[in-house]
This record gives sequence, C-alpha cells and structure tokens, in this order.
Amino acid sequence: MNSLHVFWSTFFNICRLRLKPEDLPYSNTLLSVTLLTYTIISFFLSLLQFSAQEALLSAVVDTGLLVILISSLLFFANHSTRITQTLTALAGANCVLGIISFPLIFWFGFSENHLSVAIILLLLAFLVWNMSVYAHIIQHALTVPFFVGALLTIVIYSLTFSVMNSLIPFAN
Repeated sequence: MNSLHVFWSTFFNICRLRLKPEDLPYSNTLLSVTLLTYTIISFFLSLLQFSAQEALLSAVVDTGLLVILISSLLFFANHSTRITQTLTALAGANCVLGIISFPLIFWFGFSENHLSVAIILLLLAFLVWNMSVYAHIIQHALTVPFFVGALLTIVIYSLTFSVMNSLIPFAN
C-alpha cells in the first residue's frame, strides 16, 4: 500500500505543478506501469460513452498517440534523453486526473440535464487544469516558456481528438 501512496502523491504533485518530469526516476518499469495504468483508466472512462470494443480501441489508440506524439516532439527537439521521464509524468498525471474525473464524467453522462451550468463549469475547469498539467510537463521537458508548452498542448490535443474522432465518432 505504501508504494501506491507514493505513486499517487508523486503524480498528484505533478498535477499540482509542484514536481517536474525530471523529478521522476528514469525507469522503464515505472513508464510501463504508468502507461498500462493509464490505458486501463482510459478504457473505463471510455466505457461511459462507448461499447467495450470502442472503449478498448479508444484507450489503446490514446496511449499510442501519447507515446508517438511526445516521443517525436522530444526527438525532433533534441531532447530524446527525456522521453522516458516525460512520458512517465504525462501517463502518471493522466492516471490521477482520470481517477479524479471519473465522478464528474459519470455525473455528466448520466445527468438528465447535460446543460447544467454547474456540470459545464466543472468540466471546463477540469479541462483547463488538465491542459495546464500537460503544458507544465511539456514546458519542463523542452525547457521552453509555459505559453509554448500550452500551445504545443493545444496542438497535441487537437491531433489526438482528430485521430480519435476519425476512428470512433463522438456521437453514436
């Protein structure tokens, strides 16, 4: 149980913008665990909207895009030595954010009034937090200003959304 607490608190501190990817150990094992955990959490979140097959496809493609886009970005920016820690930070932070978002997404998915102001504001605030965490990690991985990390985050989110929407249309 102690290692689960360390796992949670470390990645929660990244989500609070207190730790950076370089604060994580360089560990392929930790990277594998975080990517697998992220895929599983993504699968369960996707089940709230999609069939099991679509949710599995969504989770695997989402994780694959994370690895491909971030690895490519760091490789072309001549920071390939930071790929493992950056992917670990992103996958771990996404695990924490996914767990925190589950009740909110469940509430939105099963609410009779999807346009409730409270739900919309909470989802918007959560999206801003999620993008801020992503930008924070990219900022430190590339040693660029925060706004560059934010712009790259928007590009990565847009690419991911486009690919995902072409594979599994949002509205079924």
